Amino acid sequence: MTEASEVRDLLDDRPDLADPLADVLAVDAERDRWTFDDVPIDSGAFGELVARDIVESAGDEYRLADPAAVRAALEGDAAATANGAGAEAGRPSADFSAPSIGERLGEVDWTVTGFVAAALTFVALVRVHPINSIYRDGNVVLSGNDPYAYRYYVEQVLASSQSLFDLSALSELPGSVVHGEPLTLTALWWTSELLGGDPEIAGHVLAWYPVVSAVVTGAVVYLLATTLTRDRRVGLAAVLLFALVPGHAMRTSLGFADHHAFDYPWLAATALALTHLAGVDRESLRAPTTWLASLGLGVAVAGQVLSWEAGPLLIAAVGLAVAGLALAAVARDEPPVPAIPIVAGLGLGSVLAAVGHVVVGWHTARVAFSPTLVLAGVAAVFAAAALVRRTTGDARHLAAVYAVLAPVGLAALRFGRPDDWAKLVEGIQRLTSQRNIAETTGLFDPDSLGVLLLLGLTFVVAAPAMAWGIHRSLADRRWTVVTAYAWYFLGLSALSIRFVGEFAPFVAVFAGVAFVWTADWIDAIRPFDPDAPGPALEIPDRKTLVTVGVLFLLVASLGAIQVPVKTSQLLVTDAEYGAAMAAEERSDRLDQEYPENYVLSSWGSNRMYNYFVSGDSQRYAYARQHYPRLLTADHPDDLYDRFSGRVGYVVVPGSLGVDAETPAYDLLARDYGSRTAEQPGTAHYRALWASPDGDRRVFAVVPGANVTGSAAPNATVTLRTNVSVPGAEFTYERQTTADAAGDYAVRVANPGTYTVAIENGTERIEVPAGAVRNGTAVGS
Repeated sequence: MTEASEVRDLLDDRPDLADPLADVLAVDAERDRWTFDDVPIDSGAFGELVARDIVESAGDEYRLADPAAVRAALEGDAAATANGAGAEAGRPSADFSAPSIGERLGEVDWTVTGFVAAALTFVALVRVHPINSIYRDGNVVLSGNDPYAYRYYVEQVLASSQSLFDLSALSELPGSVVHGEPLTLTALWWTSELLGGDPEIAGHVLAWYPVVSAVVTGAVVYLLATTLTRDRRVGLAAVLLFALVPGHAMRTSLGFADHHAFDYPWLAATALALTHLAGVDRESLRAPTTWLASLGLGVAVAGQVLSWEAGPLLIAAVGLAVAGLALAAVARDEPPVPAIPIVAGLGLGSVLAAVGHVVVGWHTARVAFSPTLVLAGVAAVFAAAALVRRTTGDARHLAAVYAVLAPVGLAALRFGRPDDWAKLVEGIQRLTSQRNIAETTGLFDPDSLGVLLLLGLTFVVAAPAMAWGIHRSLADRRWTVVTAYAWYFLGLSALSIRFVGEFAPFVAVFAGVAFVWTADWIDAIRPFDPDAPGPALEIPDRKTLVTVGVLFLLVASLGAIQVPVKTSQLLVTDAEYGAAMAAEERSDRLDQEYPENYVLSSWGSNRMYNYFVSGDSQRYAYARQHYPRLLTADHPDDLYDRFSGRVGYVVVPGSLGVDAETPAYDLLARDYGSRTAEQPGTAHYRALWASPDGDRRVFAVVPGANVTGSAAPNATVTLRTNVSVPGAEFTYERQTTADAAGDYAVRVANPGTYTVAIENGTERIEVPAGAVRNGTAVGS
């Protein structure tokens, strides 16, 4: 039951609600139950009263939870004001005792809390399903390739830092990180240091932080959806559908410690803060929550920019949303009330980002000062809106101003800041270029079917609601923000699917709206009205649960199928892990150090191999340049001189899937380096290991033992040995011809007992592993 003190708390925070609450009390006194249309207050005030449980649902209608408490609070405030006890005219008195902790805990709606906790748990469970692939034999095996660069950098900083506050350790980070993802790496290092500060802890932190990011983002999705609709059912549906967006679940899966997971909460928080501020009116301009949202906007914008070098591309959505807010305000002949807290928030974000650059040295100036450019643009938009409203009052004229300002701004950037323009063009080209990287394809590429495989049916369901959101923005400013964000990130995703994760929270909100709307349409739930608060959450009956559950399965089924499929594409396979362990075992046994134990492989898994074997996993440029040369060379030994002392191991896949001629690859993958009718055997690639499924083979790059002996002049000498390594058994053969004096010498890459066939005779010779490893001679 509502206490009078709780009502007074609300009125103390929101004095503008005193008159609407009195109107509701008058209607409630006349009727036992009533509808939203029966009370003469706006939807914003009504939603706040419902959210504070002062107004409660009564079937499809409403009533005051405790009319006596409301009357006591209102009469007490009136008496206090009449007696001069009010702090100021028109404001309720705060002359009452604050509720105790127990009373505040009693205000928690445990039904809502339980539903939200269950939904967020579902988000986490969807992302931790590959746990057996991440934790193997006591190792934390991160997914993908790039996470091993972050792991390397975090461990380097941990090795140098003395405490949580030893910021000098960040000097260990190279320029590519300081100008790339400085806040991301700093947060990962700080968390690892806080939890113990050793490499093992860092592995756990990197493995789990994407899951934490997904849960935090899911919580913001719930708040965003309920802020827009004031219907907790939409919030829950949005979170559950968000959980099964494959493109986001993949990038926040357990073990995929890329920078994107760190970007998502900042983006969602920025949109939430801006959405709250968009709903501010003159009465609530002084409310603490308004300035808390302004503070949140500033922190989130700064965090977004300092987390990733492409952060300016993400905060550009703020400018688009504000342009929409101003346009809608002029169309409704309303002053742009949220201008002050929005500008203040962006001002704070500009300062924080600039401090990160000037004081700490993070990012280039063009990235660090991008919030300042957004701030200037937003200020210009609000000024233009105010001018148009005071003159013509026609929203079309403001749209015309936008049409002029946009090209003028681009021209100013093009000719006034040519270096920045060049970087902008370079960035656009990077987004639209077709490289041999899957994430550079567009969402609507017909060959990839990304719109279905990365979004499931969520986008199909959300698309009509997104279109409706444009219309809805004219009635409720808050919808302008989420609509602008959704369409903006849909556009970026159309250019590159790497932005599907950024699009996911917003498409989930609209999908949640469409889902609840559909459930209402089939009479499975109480009516959904975007202009009125939703009913209180209740435990559904069996019929409702089954109907809504079937509807959810229909909408989420494709996503549920694609989440494990897409996540599995990132995981380190058993063959890859086995190859890394085989090379690591030999490297540890021989006490090798980088670069003599460097692993050459395809660039897409090179960092993983080198993390486990050489420990240096920060780059893959060498592998990207030289690995294709090895596979397409006429013979693998042709590159030995280049690799000697620089490459310790080579990982060869079971198949390449290309039509190009690859003789060196064929010799290693098919024949393990043994002589064939077309190719002489290799002298410098010793077979170490093969996966049971034949998908990976590991070779050590060695000088090879030099087998020497005597034979008849010009005689053919053939050496054979049976080789058995984990996963494979084969016959290794080399052949040479004696010189005119009858002497021969031939290098062999594998140790073992060799049969030396010379014309009609044979002999046996033992080639020790040390001779193969050191390149020493072995006489027959």
